[in-house]
Amino acid sequence: MAGGLAGTALALVGCDAVDGLLDDDESPGVSGAVSPTAPAVDADSDLVASVLDAVTATGALATAVGTTVPALAGVATRLARLHDAHATELGGAEQADAPAVPAGRAAALRRLAQAETRLQDRLVRAAGQAESGALAQVLASMAAAVAQQRAVLA
Repeated sequence: MAGGLAGTALALVGCDAVDGLLDDDESPGVSGAVSPTAPAVDADSDLVASVLDAVTATGALATAVGTTVPALAGVATRLARLHDAHATELGGAEQADAPAVPAGRAAALRRLAQAETRLQDRLVRAAGQAESGALAQVLASMAAAVAQQRAVLA
């Protein structure tokens, strides 16, 4: 349980920077510096929308797994909360539709673990694609948080 809380705390530390990135003002990002050559916020808008879709879909799966398979409720709830926090930081408010989940514990866990792996990979790729250094840091932090939670799944 301590590992789950630590992972969530780590994820939320880096997440506060996204709000500043997506605003139109010239406020400093994570590093505290404002660069006159910083890319326009719009440069990362499509990337953020794509990542947000992946985060909300994985969060919906985690919620559905926790509801469908009581034995996985604890770990699935931690993951769903993490994804909800990340979605909020990325500016998302809508929840994705709940997917169908296998009723068996092993099959549901396998599906959840695969989704978490895909999300972590997506976050890593997005961090490398981000025009904004501050956004790249936030996405990398989110990827690290997912990685920590995946370790709990194993």
